[in-house]
Amino acid sequence: MIKTENLSKSFSGLEVLKNINLTVETGEVVAILGPSGSGKSTLLRMFNGLEELSGGRIQVGGISVDANQSQRERNKQIGKIRLHTGMVFQQFNLYPHKTVLQNVVEALLIVKKIPREKAITLGEKLLKRVGLLEKKDQYPNRLSGGQQQRVAIARALAMEPDLMLFDEPTSALDPELVDEVLAVIKELAHTGMTMVIVTHEMEFAREVADRIIFMADGVVVEEGTSEEFFSRPKTERARKFLKMEEVIN
Repeated sequence: MIKTENLSKSFSGLEVLKNINLTVETGEVVAILGPSGSGKSTLLRMFNGLEELSGGRIQVGGISVDANQSQRERNKQIGKIRLHTGMVFQQFNLYPHKTVLQNVVEALLIVKKIPREKAITLGEKLLKRVGLLEKKDQYPNRLSGGQQQRVAIARALAMEPDLMLFDEPTSALDPELVDEVLAVIKELAHTGMTMVIVTHEMEFAREVADRIIFMADGVVVEEGTSEEFFSRPKTERARKFLKMEEVIN
């Protein structure tokens, strides 16, 4: 589903990603872990073109974006990738002037040009899936943070993506609201959907991920199965990170 080759990213001359080479297989759930500032979110955002690559190549669902392509060609390829990719951000980014249901069906109506009645049926089905059908006519400001994030997940799923990207989906939530969002993501993981999740929730990553990618200082330091990483980390850097997380949590 995803393959990167010598992928790099710089901001104002500062290299934040350095020759990243990795793959994500179709149907795999991958968690990207690492300390703050390691480049995790930047890498995730590059998977659907929210950050321009500075060097190398990325392939998502067979669609390639290369640093050597013209800007026009890269934009064309990124547009194709986004049609098959859903993303959930730290902040919910819901339209405050639209109801919950309207937020979910907006892209179906505008991007996919689905008839309104069909879009509403699908939107209600997705809201039921995330446990919020009874909130469909309310506005986002009447919802808790956890409920808003579940609406954001339903909105991303409405496009029927082949790949779901989660960028620290619980970091903006109060602690008591985290579990309701993680439960929805766990349910999605069990359906066989390809997912890449940037998270600081260690127990969640251990439970839901097939594979862990551990990053620090803009490079992939270590990767392996969830069991391997949490039980037998190969590098001193990973062992130090896990020890610090145990102290924090």
